[in-house]
Amino acid sequence: MPNTNFAPQNNWWSLSPLLVFLCLYLITSIIINDFYKVPITVAFLAASCYAILITQRMSLEERINLFSSGASNKNIFIMIWIFILAGAFAQGAKQMGAIDAAVNLTLHILPDKLLLGGIFLAACFISLSIGTSVGTIVALAPVATGLAEKQE
Repeated sequence: MPNTNFAPQNNWWSLSPLLVFLCLYLITSIIINDFYKVPITVAFLAASCYAILITQRMSLEERINLFSSGASNKNIFIMIWIFILAGAFAQGAKQMGAIDAAVNLTLHILPDKLLLGGIFLAACFISLSIGTSVGTIVALAPVATGLAEKQE
């Protein structure tokens, strides 16, 4: 439960996360010369982290709970956080070639008849590790898609 023993201060500083989001998105889009190449989730994640960091007089858990409950339903927003971070993980894994390596290793080790079972076991392991079905889907979807493309 968030600590509510302090009086909220109404000042322009509370709008700074919005300014961070807009500046980060606009500046990177102008530098790249294409507004469609800049992932908006990166700007959102940076502004959200900034908003949590500038909150004072609370523990980190209280800050995250306050941010999540202020944005919407706390449980739904925490799920969105997991989805965004899992998507960032999947994109990072794709950029460094980990997905292609996992696909090639899986195709090398497992026979064709066991690929579906192998994906199921990987999904079980990932869901136990992450603790959420949405994170499992986001983390496993690139590997499963790569396997499907290589099988054709």
